[in-house]
Amino acid sequence: MFVRLFGLIAVITLIGVPASAQNASGKWNTSIDSPQGEFAMVFEFEVDGTTLNGSMSNEFMGSVPISEGMINGNELSFKLSIEGGPGGAMMINYKGMVDGDTLNLTSTFEGAPPGGGPAEQVLTATRAQ
Repeated sequence: MFVRLFGLIAVITLIGVPASAQNASGKWNTSIDSPQGEFAMVFEFEVDGTTLNGSMSNEFMGSVPISEGMINGNELSFKLSIEGGPGGAMMINYKGMVDGDTLNLTSTFEGAPPGGGPAEQVLTATRAQ
């Protein structure tokens, strides 16, 4: 009886580990290369079913809310609208995948990126402890 109970607890624990490891909720630290040098950012996410809510923040812009956030398993997507660009608001689309404490993202500018930077960048974020 004890062996069965122990086995059942072990199976339930192991089943729960992959799901919690892929959770996007929390703070994520990353940086991108820009013409002015490295640019640090923090993403903060909350998951509600398949909806991803949250923000991106940094020392220059403060906190910017994400929009159209979606999550499906370990894949996620969202948009950032940043005011004050040379032609008005800049829209950046993000798509990524959570892998434990790593979040791999690809950012794509809608339209021309400011300063002639790349239209698409790949970045890796790590979960803040």
